[in-house]
Amino acid sequence: MATWSELRKLVRWLFRRPEPPPTPGTGQQYQTREQAEAQRRLLDQAKRLRDTQWHRGSTQIAPTMPMAPGRRAGYGTRGHR
Repeated sequence: MATWSELRKLVRWLFRRPEPPPTPGTGQQYQTREQAEAQRRLLDQAKRLRDTQWHRGSTQIAPTMPMAPGRRAGYGTRGHR
């Protein structure tokens, strides 16, 4: 029983002690570090996307479709025939 009493006193003493405040500038240090890591991740992702075969491949121009006689390509809309 004496052990339980001593343990209870110790726990009460620990909970009464105030937690010391963080040193000034700690939050700014964390924020700066997190921003640098996020920027590095974004740059790595952009580099990976640039290096993919899809991005490096040249674009192909679609072959031109023959136009019906009397039609002009690229002029007018469906309503203007």
